[in-house]
Amino acid sequence: MSSKVLFGVAGALSLLAFLLVRGEVQRASQVQALAGPMATVVVAARDLAAGDTLGPSDLRVSRLPAVYLPPGAVVSAQAAIGSVSSGPVRAGEVLVSTRLAASAFGPSVAAGHVVVTIGFASVPDGLTPADRVDAYATYAGARPYTTQVGEALHILSIEQAVSSFDGPGATLVTLDVDSETARQLLQAAATATLGLAARGPDPVAPSPGATPIAGALVAPG
Repeated sequence: MSSKVLFGVAGALSLLAFLLVRGEVQRASQVQALAGPMATVVVAARDLAAGDTLGPSDLRVSRLPAVYLPPGAVVSAQAAIGSVSSGPVRAGEVLVSTRLAASAFGPSVAAGHVVVTIGFASVPDGLTPADRVDAYATYAGARPYTTQVGEALHILSIEQAVSSFDGPGATLVTLDVDSETARQLLQAAATATLGLAARGPDPVAPSPGATPIAGALVAPG
């Protein structure tokens, strides 16, 4: 009799547990139906500070009701990687595009280099970012002289010449340079007149075997 009683109690408890679980599932389904469709979003995996550059470990993908998502919610983790947080973000908070910034120079600037914009009084006609240039500074005085302040510089952008009351002004050129060249250019810009000279293509080295070796016989044809 005791075994039958225990078996009956166990069965009743199992039925009760099943009913409770089914009730919770139905309640969750009802809540989801009221909230509407779900959407995939990217949330912060940890607390982020302003200025943090986001990496894969800083992000987590989550599913939330679309109706609750803030405007501009980030839906792709790949799109957020490499961006910079413009303000503090709490762990679990949905990332929004208006609070993320991307560097305009990151993809185009060489590692360890800096970006500097300098006004040049003389720029070759037709100059484009595809050209490499040398920079020269001309110092006035009793004995004017010109010296080179940059060599084989990489151009990022060129702006139209800025006019002045005295006539044509400087052309603003943004350059990708090392820190020492940036110092030289900025120092020269404060005391001298700057100009750019476009470099021609580097000479192509002859391929091996193109030039006969002295004393060797070359078969005709």
